[in-house]
Amino acid sequence: MKTDLTVAEAISDPLIDLMLRADGLDKAAFAELLDKAARAQLQQRLSNLQERRATDFYGRLAANEPAPSHCASC
Repeated sequence: MKTDLTVAEAISDPLIDLMLRADGLDKAAFAELLDKAARAQLQQRLSNLQERRATDFYGRLAANEPAPSHCASC
């Protein structure tokens, strides 16, 4: 079930449009804010993933366990 709006959907939503007008904001600035937030969230998720992978790798290395193979032909 989809719960989040895309940037295009948010900008065209009538309730959000009313809020933007009431706050004196334009749609372009709001879209830029949403894009920046999305990029920041993506960067944080990638950073967290890299940290988890590094922790797993060094944990396996310390335990002298082989790393899982991600390539069937390697």
